Amino acid sequence: MILGSIAGVAVLYELVQTAHHHQLADRLHSPADTWLAAGALFVVCFFLTMAVPRIVSWFSLFVMIGAFAAGSIAASNDQANFAVPLLGVGLIGGALAVWAWHSNSEVRPTKMA
Repeated sequence: MILGSIAGVAVLYELVQTAHHHQLADRLHSPADTWLAAGALFVVCFFLTMAVPRIVSWFSLFVMIGAFAAGSIAASNDQANFAVPLLGVGLIGGALAVWAWHSNSEVRPTKMA
């Protein structure tokens, strides 16, 4: 849980700082690369959710918050072509967070000796 939070906050910070300093084109290169990163995030976190749902839930929650904030910043300045892909990353992060919390809350039967 702590590991997911730390990693998620690091992604949140980098996305928001990059968008705020008008460097999205320098760091993310193109909106297509942002969509590819969103797909990679989904695939990797989808399979990690089966093993460590608590870590993935907190990580994807903070990624969702950072992507929505960076997408909003990008939409309000000269980087509008990155707004929709960043909002897509936010939606994927939100879906992964909900799925991870749902899979973590399932009650597993106790083992009988």
